Amino acid sequence: MMIALYRIAKTGQMDYYYIHDYQGNLFSPYTFTAIWGKDLNTGKERSFTFSTRTEMDEKLRELFNRRVKDGYKLLYSYPQKNNYYHIFENVNRKKAL
Repeated sequence: MMIALYRIAKTGQMDYYYIHDYQGNLFSPYTFTAIWGKDLNTGKERSFTFSTRTEMDEKLRELFNRRVKDGYKLLYSYPQKNNYYHIFENVNRKKAL
């Protein structure tokens, strides 16, 4: 899964929030990484690891809701096997999920 969100700040600068699951974890198959900031090369990064798929989905939904409320819009997404379409199909409409 790869998901890219963006917003234009009041200064005119673009902020991004990027989520991917291609960075695995030795201890759990349920993990994803979030990267955010003004530049992909200098952004902040945080990895999330979970015991179950349900926990991971809940956290992903929580992050989406928070970012949408903060004004982010969906730039692009590549979900694996359509697992996440239900989570971000309304992101550009600024609706909480």
